[in-house]
Amino acid sequence: MKLLLVLLSFLLCSMSLPPETITYLKDASGTHNLTSAKSAVFTDLESENLGLDNGVYWFKINNISQPRAILELQTAHVTDLELYDNNGALISLMNNTRFPSYFISKDLHSFPLYLKGNFPLESYFPITISNEGEYAKNDRVNMLGIGFFYGTSIALLIATLIFFFIVKNTKFLFFAFIIFGILLSVIAQDNILNFLDINLGNPLYMEALGHYSVGIMALFFMVFYLNLRKNQQWIKYAMISIIAVSTVSLIYFVITKMIWGLILVNSCSILATALLWILILRIASGPKRYILLLIYSVNLFFLVNVFVFHLLGITLLERSTFDGAGIALLNFTLIAVLLLLSFYGIQTTGVIMKHKIKRYVEELKELNTYRNIQDTDDDYLESLIYQFKLENIEVKILDDIAKGLSNEAIASKYNLTTDRLNQLTKSLYTKLGLETSGDLQNLAF
Repeated sequence: MKLLLVLLSFLLCSMSLPPETITYLKDASGTHNLTSAKSAVFTDLESENLGLDNGVYWFKINNISQPRAILELQTAHVTDLELYDNNGALISLMNNTRFPSYFISKDLHSFPLYLKGNFPLESYFPITISNEGEYAKNDRVNMLGIGFFYGTSIALLIATLIFFFIVKNTKFLFFAFIIFGILLSVIAQDNILNFLDINLGNPLYMEALGHYSVGIMALFFMVFYLNLRKNQQWIKYAMISIIAVSTVSLIYFVITKMIWGLILVNSCSILATALLWILILRIASGPKRYILLLIYSVNLFFLVNVFVFHLLGITLLERSTFDGAGIALLNFTLIAVLLLLSFYGIQTTGVIMKHKIKRYVEELKELNTYRNIQDTDDDYLESLIYQFKLENIEVKILDDIAKGLSNEAIASKYNLTTDRLNQLTKSLYTKLGLETSGDLQNLAF
């Protein structure tokens, strides 16, 4: 009977405490070492995201279910990692991995294991333990996704710059900058630099700068490329105010490393982008508006979930390692559509402008021809004036006769009587040595 109770107790313990059970300890003072951590009381890790309760944590891994396994911490927001076995031996990080990873073995290490890490932003602990086959398979899938994402983003960036050099329109430079800003934030969050063994300082600053630049680009696009109506001017001032708050928040985050600074930067960038989308939706019409509304709504949901709620420990949708890249790909799709539409619009405008310029050049040619004829006539009249000493009124009458005006029209034009006009005409005949009005007309022409 006692043996049965012992076996039952062992089974219950095994059921309540599986081999890979992970518990945690918040090191609020930052003074725990391995010895003190062993004697401390650990808490069951029921949630992998405690939000704002960031700081130094210890984790206890009781055992592993297989002889060999890979422990991986799938977050870029962790520093100062240390993994010890029960004997105090320090386990080294694996080289050239995307996220911090450790190789652990029942033959090499004594259990439980103790993992220490500093979480300067949200308290996010996505700790996974998998066998080598599963880890290698997941790593291949992840690298395939990473290759697709970065290949797409670089191709889009190159296409944007090509469009700029073709049409010389600064709108495409704007698209290039916004793609670069998104890339900057994803590179930091995706931890790809760790895989490439590149150290550019604190990646958290790079991520914040990327998010901030997206908000700045939204402001620039609205100011330089969207024509706001009088009743929409408040949006411009609201956008400027939002970016001002974002700028102060970025400086605050860099100086203090407080999570609220990053949350405000992210929130301001999302709000600025949302205002830009509202303006674009007001411009759009027909089915296009509803399609854009659906895409923007999905995009906004993921942005708020990943870049705001996740930092607060609120989960609207379980986060994966593809979230940042997935959102970026959705935005890149929108940018690609805008690029094509803009390029098509500029090409159409260019064709219209070419026709207008061609017509304008033809009009100029006709005008120049007329001017050449007129200049010849003027030179001819000037020679007549100089040679025959014609008076001003006589020159005017000669010009009107050349145009074929009748005597009545000429007299009315200069308020002359018929007799006065006849006198002036005879004077012209005499000075020019002519006999009839026909001779006068021929001379004038």
